[in-house]
Amino acid sequence: MTIFHCSIDIANGVIRYAKSPRRLDGLFKGAATGRSLPGEEVLQLAREMAGKGFTVMPIGCDHFDSQGYCLGHEDPP
Repeated sequence: MTIFHCSIDIANGVIRYAKSPRRLDGLFKGAATGRSLPGEEVLQLAREMAGKGFTVMPIGCDHFDSQGYCLGHEDPP
């Protein structure tokens, strides 16, 4: 069985909140620290990813394509 991670649309799920970034507070956690990211950091990350050609932000995934979509992971038995 293959498992796929969720992702969030950069343009409609993140950048549309640029005028009120506090609404994005806690949407993501830092991978290294586990700290909830403030909305301003989420917005900055989304803009950086969009600049690299991503259309979605992968959530908890380390195996994604050039647009950010999860390529799938084998479910261990």
